[in-house]
Parts: sequence; C-alpha cells; structure tokens
Amino acid sequence: MKIVLGYIFTYLYLILILIGTTILRTKFNYKEETTRKIIHIMVGFSWFIMVYFFNTSFHLIIPPLTFIFINYLSYKKDLIKSMERKENKSKGTIYYALSFTILALITYLKPDFLPYYGIGVLTMALGDGIAPFLTFNFKLEIGNTKKTFTGTSGVFFLALGIAILFNSYYVLSYSVGNILTIALSACILELIGFHGLDNLTLPLGLSLIAYLL
Repeated sequence: MKIVLGYIFTYLYLILILIGTTILRTKFNYKEETTRKIIHIMVGFSWFIMVYFFNTSFHLIIPPLTFIFINYLSYKKDLIKSMERKENKSKGTIYYALSFTILALITYLKPDFLPYYGIGVLTMALGDGIAPFLTFNFKLEIGNTKKTFTGTSGVFFLALGIAILFNSYYVLSYSVGNILTIALSACILELIGFHGLDNLTLPLGLSLIAYLL
C-alpha cells in the first residue's frame, strides 16, 4: 500500500506543479523563464516524496523515467508551455529527468548512494533554479559563458548548505574541506554546462564527487 501511495503522491505533486505554473503563465502572464525556474525548483522536492515511500527500491526509478518521455514529447510538441522556451530551445528538461533517473538507478544498485543522489539532484534543483533569481539587475557575466557571478555564488552557497544538512542528517563524516570541495565543484560543474547540459553535469558530477569524498 505504501508503494501505491508513493506513486499517487509523486505523480499528483508533479502534475499540480505543471498545472499551477501553466496557470501562472497563461492567466497571470508570468514570464516563461520564471515558470521554468519554479518547475525546476519544485520538482527537486519530489526526491523527498520518492525516498519516503520507495526508499531505495526500483520504484525510485519509475517516476523520473516516465518524465524523460513526457519531457521529450513536450520539447518536440511544446505541450507544457510553462516548461518550454519559445526561442533557443534546449533539452534541459529532458536532461533533468535523465539525471534523476540515472542517479535513481545507481541508488537502486548501490543503496548507500542515496544521500549523494540527494546532494546532486537538490543542488541542481535549488542551486541552478534559485541562482538566477539572485542576480536581480546585476548581470555581470563570467567571460562569454552567459553565467553571472551572483548566480554562480548562489550555487556555491546553496550547495554548501545542502552538503552541511546532508552531512548532519546522514552522518557522512565530511570535513570542512570536503564540504567546501562539494560547493566549489558545484560551481564548476554548473559553469561548464551549456544548452541545458548543466542538468546533467551538475547532479551527476556532484553526486559522484560527494560519494568519492
């Protein structure tokens, strides 16, 4: 019964996010980038729902796997307008679901990977999602990367906070140096990801680094 409830709550939560942001986009004229980032942030919290109900079972893989196909169809057909860019379309939403799926698969095969899975996807969701809002009108870019100093700093501090919380809750025995390494790695991995690829480089790379530390 707990597994069934897990699927119900996970899919219901994700559907409500899409419905809510679509209403914000179509009825309240929110900018497409704003609704994209709201989705980016809120979907990350589905990790907690799935872990609570599914733990490290193979069920952890199914929801993000289904959204690879849903996001691909939306990318091709522009089905979920609050999630897609009208111009300069990237496959970031597909990569987002793909990274969730890959890390869920690793966790299923290696259950002790669970906290590192969380560090990776939550840094992607919160760090990469919230950071653009931190730039406000200060758009000083790093070279020609289209990334901003304030946005990258936001990724650093959010990754730092997530690493500290997970270190405490899961008793990972990280040193201060380990935690700083995770935060700095998050910045670098976010910087090297272009055209939505940071939704792969950041969670996958950071989870691996957090695990190896």
